[in-house]
Amino acid sequence: MLSKEDIITLDKTQVRNAGEVLGRALQDDPVSVYDIPDKEKRHAVMKYVFQMTSCLGVKYGETHATSSNLEGVAVWLPYINKEYKLIMDIGCLLKAKFYKLGREAGKRIKPIEEHSTVVHREFAPGDHWYLQTLGVEPTHQGKGYGSLLMEYMLEKIDNTNPLPVFLETSTEINVKFYKRFEFEVVREGTIPKTDVEQWYLLRYAK
Repeated sequence: MLSKEDIITLDKTQVRNAGEVLGRALQDDPVSVYDIPDKEKRHAVMKYVFQMTSCLGVKYGETHATSSNLEGVAVWLPYINKEYKLIMDIGCLLKAKFYKLGREAGKRIKPIEEHSTVVHREFAPGDHWYLQTLGVEPTHQGKGYGSLLMEYMLEKIDNTNPLPVFLETSTEINVKFYKRFEFEVVREGTIPKTDVEQWYLLRYAK
């Protein structure tokens, strides 16, 4: 059984593998399904989305894995000094081959990104951390690895520079999971112009 002592901080050499793990973990998430309805294509390209987010986490925040085997991965981004603009980096986009998703996927995800950005700014107006992505390899789900990653980073935040933490999820079972870590739902509902149900959660500074 893995423990917090096994958790590692990823570097740029591990971005590709982290993206592949997250892609498999989240390829059938409601947002992923809405963005790329075709299952075969979605399963083939979702890794590029999460290779980009993993790259951003390594470059600007913290990206952790449960061990060197990457059973689970969490990507955390700091929003410090009121920097609300979407953290984007052309190098990460190119490295992740994000263009392989195609233009249609970009159009479909746009209303979700725009709505989520508005809510994010409304409920996390000050310095805070943002849990960008959390996922566990399907063959390792149900073993407590998601909780392990959450406990590790939340303890670090609480014990170093206590700040709020913001996140969103599109599955109700995840809402129950995050509530165990003292997150509160600050808004929920269907995202305009889509059929995606979304929950936005905030954990206040401890």
